Amino acid sequence: MDTRPILILGAGAFAIEVADLISETPGFTLAGFVQSVEPGKPDQTLEGLPVYWVEDAARLAGTHWAVCAVGTSQRKGFIEQVASFGMRFATVIHPAARVSPKSAIGEGSIVSAGVMIGTHTRVGRHVILNRGVLVGHHTDIGDYVTIGPGANIAGSCSVGDSAFIGIGAIIRDHIKVGARAVLGAGAVVVKEVPEAVMVIAARVTTME
Repeated sequence: MDTRPILILGAGAFAIEVADLISETPGFTLAGFVQSVEPGKPDQTLEGLPVYWVEDAARLAGTHWAVCAVGTSQRKGFIEQVASFGMRFATVIHPAARVSPKSAIGEGSIVSAGVMIGTHTRVGRHVILNRGVLVGHHTDIGDYVTIGPGANIAGSCSVGDSAFIGIGAIIRDHIKVGARAVLGAGAVVVKEVPEAVMVIAARVTTME
């Protein structure tokens, strides 16, 4: 079976996690990593593969695909820079994920192991659905959204572009989360969250 050479944008710990996902996902051959924070040393490698400087991606754009493994919503600029070179973006869906055939996943998105996506749901471009994420039916996830491990988004919800949903967060059905909103780990959301608002779980204190 033919495979597509894929580059991971990012060279941190999460990039190594995504490399592991790709190793188990048919249709791809991992070809290296791309970093943009500072130029790498000559012959620098990660997981035995080359680490390219972002400008080097221009000469690889015609033959490679890419996916971004920067685990924050600030990855948009990195992606747009690489896209300006003509780079194509792959959608990585791990075999242990379940995506309804009536749902759609945008280019450049990562669907990790254990993710479940219900019917008639749209996941935008360059979205990260980390391991064990649950997304209900008739839900719309915008572009550049990051959803942490174990988060649970119920049916008929809407999550705006570049929102960040922390590990284990829960969103009740028919809830709208605005663009660039941040839901902290374990947050429970039962009403609309406006744009660029942070929601955190209540602190637990002793009664002593």
